[in-house]
Amino acid sequence: MRFLDLFILLILIPAAWAQAWSQGLPSLSRGSSLAVAKENDFLASPKGTFSGGFYEVGTNAYCFAIWFTNSVNKTVVWMVNRDKPVNGRHSSLTLHGNGNLVLTDADESVVWSTNTLTNAGVEARLLETGNLVLVNQAKRIIWESFEFPTDTLLPSQPFTKNTTLVSMRSRGTYLSGVYNMKFDDDNVLNLIFNGPLLSSVYRPSSKVSVFDSGRTPYNSTRKAILNDFGYFESSDNFVFKATDYGVGPQRRLTLDYDGILRLYTLDDSTGLWKISWIPVDLYNCHVHGLCGENGICVYSPQSTCICPDGFNRNDPSDWSKGCSPSFNLTCDPTKLDFMLLNKTDFYGNDLVTYGDRISFEECRNRCLSDCTCKGFGYSTDGQGSCYPKRILRNGFRVTSKAQNMHIKILRGTVISSLELRKVGTNDLNCSNEALVLGEWMMNQHIDAKADVYSYGVVLLELLSGKTNSNFQSATPHDECNNLVQWATKQHMTPEGRRKVIDPRLKNESYEEKIDRMIEVALLCVAEDRHSRPPMSKVVELLTAYDESNPDEKRND
Repeated sequence: MRFLDLFILLILIPAAWAQAWSQGLPSLSRGSSLAVAKENDFLASPKGTFSGGFYEVGTNAYCFAIWFTNSVNKTVVWMVNRDKPVNGRHSSLTLHGNGNLVLTDADESVVWSTNTLTNAGVEARLLETGNLVLVNQAKRIIWESFEFPTDTLLPSQPFTKNTTLVSMRSRGTYLSGVYNMKFDDDNVLNLIFNGPLLSSVYRPSSKVSVFDSGRTPYNSTRKAILNDFGYFESSDNFVFKATDYGVGPQRRLTLDYDGILRLYTLDDSTGLWKISWIPVDLYNCHVHGLCGENGICVYSPQSTCICPDGFNRNDPSDWSKGCSPSFNLTCDPTKLDFMLLNKTDFYGNDLVTYGDRISFEECRNRCLSDCTCKGFGYSTDGQGSCYPKRILRNGFRVTSKAQNMHIKILRGTVISSLELRKVGTNDLNCSNEALVLGEWMMNQHIDAKADVYSYGVVLLELLSGKTNSNFQSATPHDECNNLVQWATKQHMTPEGRRKVIDPRLKNESYEEKIDRMIEVALLCVAEDRHSRPPMSKVVELLTAYDESNPDEKRND
């Protein structure tokens, strides 16, 4: 061999090796590993559409992920340890001899594994569909990433009753977010806000029935799929197709961090994504929790988040962190006051021992002197005098098993459609009353749904002949300590329904109408505010009986 040929060969061989490594590994065999510190340690699909390896999510923080190879910024479609990144040194993904694919951190602790055990030969492959699979010697798939999606669904990836999409926390933050997509118990595919205090469905809209939204609950298979043409079909009749419908471009269906489900198409020439489908009837403010705790979404004219009066934004750059009451920012007693809240109980750490009789002013001053104290409670004894019940530090609850009527004192500014007023010593006769509901106690936005709740309580009082303020169950040791709880529980059985109705109203001629009114009242006092009907619907429900019985209407 001539010297020149040898020289060229010595140059080409390393170049070929470098090209092969840059294309990634076709598979991972038993005993092999991918190391986080080795940049070229990654898997590649047969045509190079997808890559699978360690993805940097922060300073010295990595997650094992699958991404579109040719997209700008390597768009991630799957990630195993999004909530527990590993160290940038000495971490690895290893396919052990027993068939278990294991992700270990730098200290060799197990962060994630497929929990697969087999004596047969097995290898890991990244398919051209973006599906990471473990295949045994019989070419049978024993584990696949398609069964465990994160926030994205790929073409041909089945979505079933056992799968859930979970959004990212925020733009560029791969931690699990607060939005989910999954089938509910009625076989309907839902978009759900799953916040720290509560969860609620925001699509399909609660303003219309399942059938009016084009869905059906009667197909119990709970399956959905996006095909290669860009057509999505779900067993509940939820369907849509891409604006660039047809075979060819790469697509992904992603539940984004803002709670909106979007279909994207990749432009191969630029590596950028364009939206090829988005729900036309789902606007930003329809997404629950978008502005964080206490935040309010408004249109002016574009959608934006604001804090209510008396609240301040927690993070100027991140609305998902919501707003906090301004009284948390100061301990100056001259800038603080209390509001009177009846018929709602507090819980938390006591600042005084239960039963210690101190004056109202002393209890108030103790709370004012402690920035962590948000309120305190009083309850009466048989003589009508008052003593401290509980002084709240950390939270609220609606229910209480106490027998005496309570006065509840809350610290800070109140924005509410309910009648809440400043409290003074003269208010300690415990005779004042207000209808206070769960979302107020959880610092959620108070709107028309609060008035619906109050209307429901008044309607229950009229139909039962009982008052919410001094309600006592006729059943000994009944855990229900207010009218709403009691009526809801009784309504579960035919015998209980009869107990709810005031005996003075029992008349066979009006029985069906009264039953309907009780059902409407219970809808109005639903714990989940989003389940309460608007007042227009309440009127419609109450008048529907009369419209269907015109003869009785004339006789009334």
